[in-house]
Amino acid sequence: MWRSLLVISFLICSALFTYGSNTEPHYYELFETGNALYKSGQYDSAKTVYSEIIQNGYKSSELCYNYGNAFFKTGNIPAAILYYERALVLNPSNQDARHNLDIANSFVTDKIDPIETFFISAWWSSLALSFHPDSWAWIIICLIALASLGIGFYLIGRESTLKQIGFFTAAISIAFALTAYSLAQLASEKQKETYAIVFTPSVNVKSEPDIKSTVHFVIHEGLKVKILDSEDDWLRIILADGNSGWITSQAIERI
Repeated sequence: MWRSLLVISFLICSALFTYGSNTEPHYYELFETGNALYKSGQYDSAKTVYSEIIQNGYKSSELCYNYGNAFFKTGNIPAAILYYERALVLNPSNQDARHNLDIANSFVTDKIDPIETFFISAWWSSLALSFHPDSWAWIIICLIALASLGIGFYLIGRESTLKQIGFFTAAISIAFALTAYSLAQLASEKQKETYAIVFTPSVNVKSEPDIKSTVHFVIHEGLKVKILDSEDDWLRIILADGNSGWITSQAIERI
């Protein structure tokens, strides 16, 4: 009996993960049209099709990834980086987008060395960002369902072996659920941070939100920056190496 219950639990969790994966037929057909144009080398036409889908409010990691590829093929590196980043926001496990992002970033003029962090902290953050917060939520739901199943085995099982299986299943599932909750919280906090890609060929980063203020340093198109604050038409940004300053909002495109 307990094997049947495990199979049912697994099927329920699988259904939860795949729920909502269907897309509207019209957008799917447009997406396939854009892909066909891309494969035939008609990159500008493919971009037009992908843009139409996005402008109508539909987004997916695969769509942003393909859109980024089309921009890369036409030499628009900042736009390619932007859409690879957006693909990873929607699906952090999209390894193709991550790989192509690394390639696109190799064309960026500015090579920024990030501030070193304790390796455990860096690993924990990387683990949290390996899934979207919504995906973490589904994982937690499945773990709670599995824990409930284990508790059920423990309470109604007549054999000691079944009770032991139920106890350890519940204990391990609860432990993993708490860990997943912590990772989901971190992933959610990270997603609230605002990043952008520089689109202007060269940008003077100012010491204050004033065109007459001192130039701290210069950055170039394609660079990823974090937005810390805003004042009128100015944004305070910080780089991965800790350098910060003010730029105009027209110089960047938010991820």
